[in-house]
Amino acid sequence: MDPDTWVLIWLIVAGMFVVGEMVSPGFYLLPFGISAAAALVLALVGVPVAVQWVVFIVLGAGSAYWFLKYFKKHESDTQLPTGVGVDRLLGETGPIIAAVPAGPTNTGRVMLGAEEWIAESADQAQISDGTVVEVVEVKGTRVIVVPKTSTKGTS
Repeated sequence: MDPDTWVLIWLIVAGMFVVGEMVSPGFYLLPFGISAAAALVLALVGVPVAVQWVVFIVLGAGSAYWFLKYFKKHESDTQLPTGVGVDRLLGETGPIIAAVPAGPTNTGRVMLGAEEWIAESADQAQISDGTVVEVVEVKGTRVIVVPKTSTKGTS
Protein backbone atom coordinates (compact mmCIF):
# COMPACT_ATOMS: atom_id res chain seq x y z
CA MET A 1 0.00 0.00 0.00
CA ASP A 2 1.13 3.52 -0.74
CA PRO A 3 2.63 5.32 2.34
CA ASP A 4 0.30 8.28 1.72
CA THR A 5 -2.64 5.91 2.09
CA TRP A 6 -1.54 5.11 5.64
CA VAL A 7 -1.46 8.83 6.46
CA LEU A 8 -5.10 9.05 5.37
CA ILE A 9 -6.03 5.84 7.20
CA TRP A 10 -4.48 7.01 10.49
CA LEU A 11 -6.11 10.43 10.09
CA ILE A 12 -9.55 8.84 9.68
CA VAL A 13 -8.97 6.39 12.55
CA ALA A 14 -7.78 9.17 14.89
CA GLY A 15 -10.76 11.33 13.91
CA MET A 16 -13.22 8.48 14.50
CA PHE A 17 -11.83 7.77 17.96
CA VAL A 18 -11.82 11.44 18.96
CA VAL A 19 -15.36 12.04 17.67
CA GLY A 20 -16.48 8.80 19.30
CA GLU A 21 -15.01 10.03 22.58
CA MET A 22 -16.99 13.25 22.33
CA VAL A 23 -20.31 11.42 22.00
CA SER A 24 -19.68 8.69 24.58
CA PRO A 25 -19.28 8.90 28.35
CA GLY A 26 -15.90 8.26 29.97
CA PHE A 27 -12.41 8.34 28.52
CA TYR A 28 -12.33 4.97 26.76
CA LEU A 29 -11.73 6.04 23.16
CA LEU A 30 -9.46 9.05 23.64
CA PRO A 31 -6.30 6.98 24.35
CA PHE A 32 -6.75 5.20 21.03
CA GLY A 33 -7.35 8.50 19.24
CA ILE A 34 -4.08 9.77 20.68
CA SER A 35 -2.23 6.61 19.63
CA ALA A 36 -3.72 6.81 16.13
CA ALA A 37 -2.50 10.42 15.94
CA ALA A 38 0.99 9.22 16.96
CA ALA A 39 0.86 6.57 14.22
CA LEU A 40 -0.22 9.32 11.81
CA VAL A 41 2.88 11.35 12.68
CA LEU A 42 5.05 8.27 12.14
CA ALA A 43 3.37 7.69 8.75
CA LEU A 44 4.11 11.29 7.76
CA VAL A 45 7.78 10.79 8.65
CA GLY A 46 7.92 7.58 6.60
CA VAL A 47 8.31 5.00 9.38
CA PRO A 48 7.41 1.44 8.26
CA VAL A 49 3.77 0.38 8.65
CA ALA A 50 4.64 -2.42 11.09
CA VAL A 51 6.20 0.12 13.48
CA GLN A 52 3.13 2.34 13.13
CA TRP A 53 0.90 -0.57 14.17
CA VAL A 54 3.12 -1.44 17.13
CA VAL A 55 3.07 2.18 18.32
CA PHE A 56 -0.71 2.36 17.85
CA ILE A 57 -1.36 -0.84 19.83
CA VAL A 58 1.22 -0.33 22.59
CA LEU A 59 0.53 3.39 23.08
CA GLY A 60 -3.24 2.85 22.88
CA ALA A 61 -3.29 0.01 25.40
CA GLY A 62 -0.78 1.71 27.69
CA SER A 63 -2.56 5.05 27.72
CA ALA A 64 -5.96 3.37 28.15
CA TYR A 65 -4.57 1.51 31.17
CA TRP A 66 -3.13 4.75 32.57
CA PHE A 67 -6.38 6.69 31.98
CA LEU A 68 -8.45 4.02 33.73
CA LYS A 69 -6.02 3.75 36.62
CA TYR A 70 -5.83 7.55 36.99
CA PHE A 71 -9.58 8.08 36.91
CA LYS A 72 -10.29 5.17 39.29
CA LYS A 73 -7.79 6.69 41.72
CA HIS A 74 -9.44 10.10 41.55
CA GLU A 75 -13.00 8.79 41.40
CA SER A 76 -13.27 8.81 45.19
CA ASP A 77 -12.43 12.54 45.12
CA THR A 78 -15.78 13.19 43.45
CA GLN A 79 -17.85 11.54 46.18
CA LEU A 80 -19.92 13.98 48.17
CA PRO A 81 -18.57 14.60 51.65
CA THR A 82 -20.67 13.59 54.64
CA GLY A 83 -23.42 16.09 55.33
CA VAL A 84 -23.85 17.18 51.70
CA GLY A 85 -26.96 16.49 49.62
CA VAL A 86 -29.81 14.61 51.22
CA ASP A 87 -27.40 12.97 53.67
CA ARG A 88 -27.28 16.30 55.46
CA LEU A 89 -30.78 15.51 56.74
CA LEU A 90 -29.73 12.42 58.68
CA GLY A 91 -29.98 13.18 62.40
CA GLU A 92 -31.85 16.46 61.82
CA THR A 93 -34.80 17.15 64.08
CA GLY A 94 -37.97 19.11 63.52
CA PRO A 95 -41.67 19.25 64.36
CA ILE A 96 -44.36 17.29 62.57
CA ILE A 97 -46.63 19.87 60.90
CA ALA A 98 -49.11 17.38 59.37
CA ALA A 99 -49.75 14.20 61.37
CA VAL A 100 -48.35 10.91 60.10
CA PRO A 101 -51.12 8.27 60.24
CA ALA A 102 -50.25 4.72 61.28
CA GLY A 103 -49.50 2.39 58.40
CA PRO A 104 -46.70 1.33 56.06
CA THR A 105 -47.12 3.96 53.33
CA ASN A 106 -48.93 6.75 55.13
CA THR A 107 -47.19 10.09 55.18
CA GLY A 108 -47.35 13.44 56.88
CA ARG A 109 -45.14 16.51 56.84
CA VAL A 110 -42.16 17.59 58.89
CA MET A 111 -40.40 20.96 59.01
CA LEU A 112 -36.61 20.58 58.87
CA GLY A 113 -35.01 23.99 59.15
CA ALA A 114 -36.76 26.11 56.52
CA GLU A 115 -37.75 23.12 54.38
CA GLU A 116 -40.94 21.09 54.48
CA TRP A 117 -40.48 17.38 53.80
CA ILE A 118 -42.80 14.40 53.34
CA ALA A 119 -42.41 12.28 56.47
CA GLU A 120 -42.97 8.58 57.01
CA SER A 121 -42.82 6.82 60.36
CA ALA A 122 -39.94 4.35 60.68
CA ASP A 123 -42.01 1.95 62.80
CA GLN A 124 -45.29 2.69 60.97
CA ALA A 125 -46.79 4.18 64.14
CA GLN A 126 -48.90 7.33 64.21
CA ILE A 127 -47.04 10.57 64.92
CA SER A 128 -49.20 13.54 65.83
CA ASP A 129 -48.80 17.24 65.00
CA GLY A 130 -46.16 19.07 67.00
CA THR A 131 -44.15 15.96 67.86
CA VAL A 132 -40.44 16.57 67.44
CA VAL A 133 -38.92 13.85 65.25
CA GLU A 134 -35.46 12.83 64.11
CA VAL A 135 -34.59 11.80 60.54
CA VAL A 136 -33.10 8.29 60.40
CA GLU A 137 -33.21 7.67 56.65
CA VAL A 138 -33.91 9.42 53.35
CA LYS A 139 -35.79 7.57 50.59
CA GLY A 140 -36.11 9.72 47.50
CA THR A 141 -38.25 12.70 48.48
CA ARG A 142 -39.36 11.19 51.80
CA VAL A 143 -37.66 11.31 55.15
CA ILE A 144 -38.09 8.38 57.50
CA VAL A 145 -38.50 9.70 61.05
CA VAL A 146 -38.77 8.52 64.64
CA PRO A 147 -40.13 10.55 67.54
CA LYS A 148 -37.28 12.31 69.32
CA THR A 149 -36.98 11.16 72.90
CA SER A 150 -36.09 13.91 75.32
CA THR A 151 -33.39 13.32 77.90
CA LYS A 152 -34.34 14.18 81.47
CA GLY A 153 -32.17 16.67 83.28
CA THR A 154 -31.26 18.70 80.20
CA SER A 155 -32.55 22.14 79.39
